[in-house]
Amino acid sequence: MNPSIKKYLLFSSVFAIFTEAFFFNYIIDWKLLYLIIILNYALLAVTQKKLRVNKYFMFLLIGLFIHGAITSLLVGVPPNLMISQIIGISIVGIYYYNFIPLFDKKEITSVYIKISLYVAILGYFLYFFKINLNDGRLQSIFKEPAHYVIVVLPACYYYLKQKQYLNFAIIFGTLILSNSSLGYIGCALMFIVPNISFRRVLYLFALIPVVVISFIYVYNEYSFFKMRVQETYDSLNVINTGKFDEKTNLSSYALISNLHIAKRNITDHPFGTGIGSHVFMHKKVYLKETRPPEYLRIQKKHYENATDANSLFTRMVSEMGIFGFILVLYLLYKSVKCFRSDELFLCQGIFIYFLLKLFRDGHYFPPELFFFIWLLYYSIKSYNNSKKIAV
Repeated sequence: MNPSIKKYLLFSSVFAIFTEAFFFNYIIDWKLLYLIIILNYALLAVTQKKLRVNKYFMFLLIGLFIHGAITSLLVGVPPNLMISQIIGISIVGIYYYNFIPLFDKKEITSVYIKISLYVAILGYFLYFFKINLNDGRLQSIFKEPAHYVIVVLPACYYYLKQKQYLNFAIIFGTLILSNSSLGYIGCALMFIVPNISFRRVLYLFALIPVVVISFIYVYNEYSFFKMRVQETYDSLNVINTGKFDEKTNLSSYALISNLHIAKRNITDHPFGTGIGSHVFMHKKVYLKETRPPEYLRIQKKHYENATDANSLFTRMVSEMGIFGFILVLYLLYKSVKCFRSDELFLCQGIFIYFLLKLFRDGHYFPPELFFFIWLLYYSIKSYNNSKKIAV
């Protein structure tokens, strides 16, 4: 491959995961990501002669299609919702599956962490000059602070584990200034997840009786604590009832309403209603049984995050039922193996990204998702192969 073409493929493909805000709308959203991938597909076709497809990924796509076709007939979900999701997953997923093996993983890692650092520095500039802020929160060149957080967090973790503390502090500071709950959770997970062990989990289980007894005592003896617990219970109970308090804020509504819809959908359809179906079940089936705050109805925001269910876990379980739950557990089981080696620091950061992704943002093919998936896949595969050779 021509060195200049290879260099372009490397930088453009990594830069693409930072481009969610680079788009314009004319009938549909025209994104810079699409332009990059279409051009790069053409270059790969010319230089590589053929495109490869992972057989397990292909089985997954076929399974999603069959599952979606069956549920479409049984439930009445429009098939175009399923088809559009499979096409998007296929285009982005197959591209990054072919891109990653063209380069040494260290090359890709180097470009990714450098761009993350530059985007973080640019974020400070935009923040202090009050440019592209979201309610005063840092989001750099992204559309939302939460989206910025999850894309750069693996780089932040990598700098931490490599003891490059200045670069770590630069990105870590932007996570704090994002004022994103997802960012704060990510900051905590960077220090907690690598230190979880089987022995420590056993200690936590051993402490459960002490925690329960202490909770019961404080609940019965302190009225202010009892009041807080009751308020929390009432809020969570909305997942069952779908009846919201008029003062519920938009963020809480988006989270809880989608959990309510997912719970209803799973109860009625344990095996799911097909990929892409959550938005249909939300708007056309279950929303009429809920009671959103009136001010959100007036603002026409009672469909908030209906397209992605506000979290990947909620959406996968809602659309794929039991199969989605099993798939999540399987993927976490396979990817957690990256903590077996200190050579896989970026992969460990990507694992934390997956945890955050499950909690928030249910889109199946954002720019960074399959870049991270296949980078993790090939990195673990290379590490396992090197260990076999060493033995």
